[in-house]
Amino acid sequence: MKKSLEKNFNIMLAGFLASLAMFLFIYIGINITGLAPFNVPPSSAFLHNLGIEGRGYALLLHFCYGTLWSYVFVYTFEEDVSISKAIILSLILWIFMMLVYSPLIGWGIFGMGYASHLRPGHPLFLSNSFSYIAITLALHLVYGFTLGYLNSRWLRMQYQQHR
Repeated sequence: MKKSLEKNFNIMLAGFLASLAMFLFIYIGINITGLAPFNVPPSSAFLHNLGIEGRGYALLLHFCYGTLWSYVFVYTFEEDVSISKAIILSLILWIFMMLVYSPLIGWGIFGMGYASHLRPGHPLFLSNSFSYIAITLALHLVYGFTLGYLNSRWLRMQYQQHR
């Protein structure tokens, strides 16, 4: 029982921290450097399109989604988790974002929708498709690397302790 609780806590924490790493890069890109091609994080844009306002909901969505995929990752590969497999997962999630999530937001497939025609201050404004593709890919790779590193390290340590 203790082993299961510890494993689940580590999986949850890895997903949370990987999501946090991704969020920090988004925050810096939007609020500090201005390099982000969007005005609000994708989770906020998605909820905005649904008519749901509030940063807290967007953060909750972002962290729950990142934690969910940590569980999917670990329970898919069990003892065989690795950074490379987590990066592959993050690439799959990025492709899903480009083909499904991005059009649902209103940004179009690979950011090639009409969001660039909105006024620059609009929450759904997207300045540049190429930047959108590159930055969201980099963000997903940060997530995948962090997720793979933490889960593989913590699970390896846990398996060694319980042998």
